[in-house]
Amino acid sequence: MKINIFKYSIYVLSILIILITLFSTVGIETDKLNKQIKNRIIEINKNLDLELKKIKLTLDPFNFKINAKTIGAKIFYSTRPLELEFIKTEIPLSSLINRNIIFSNLKISTRSILLNDLIGFVRSINNSPQLFLIQKFIKKGQIILDLDIYFDEFGNIKDNYKFSGSLINGQIRQIKSNSFENIFFNFNIKKDSYLLQDLKFRTNKINFTSKALDIKKKDRYFYID
Repeated sequence: MKINIFKYSIYVLSILIILITLFSTVGIETDKLNKQIKNRIIEINKNLDLELKKIKLTLDPFNFKINAKTIGAKIFYSTRPLELEFIKTEIPLSSLINRNIIFSNLKISTRSILLNDLIGFVRSINNSPQLFLIQKFIKKGQIILDLDIYFDEFGNIKDNYKFSGSLINGQIRQIKSNSFENIFFNFNIKKDSYLLQDLKFRTNKINFTSKALDIKKKDRYFYID
């Protein structure tokens, strides 16, 4: 009898190990979490909408989390779409067990998009005078953007967000006989901190380069570190 129980336990344990291994490596695809992810995006701005494909779930057994990722999504404000490369998030296993799904973070990565399209999209959400002036002077350019948003244990958005990415082949319209073209830089933006790296541009046949430009906000003012 004891031998049969032992064999049965080994059999069940082997099945569990195989299932966990498959869930951790291959994962499963589902659309069951689409609504929850869309709700998280809408919490950022109620006028946003999201078009999602199936989400791939993989288990992180060491950190007791499930990684969720979807590729080729689109985000909309009114009828203006932005093509996304992927959306990723982490879901604590405890929130699934309690049937109250809480995301610990949300990572959104865009494909290469026109800079004017991105500025127009942001203006449709927050039409500030600064963005109007920026869009007026931007002639062309492409941008790849990664956005990281973090949530607390209650699902509220924290203020330790991060933007990072690259601006490629930017060009600013001529200002008082000064033109700026071939603009390139990598950027890393946090709250009150704007870091530009490998900055390059050409103005009036003069090439300008800078390894790093660190702009920080203190009180109501910005200064370069």
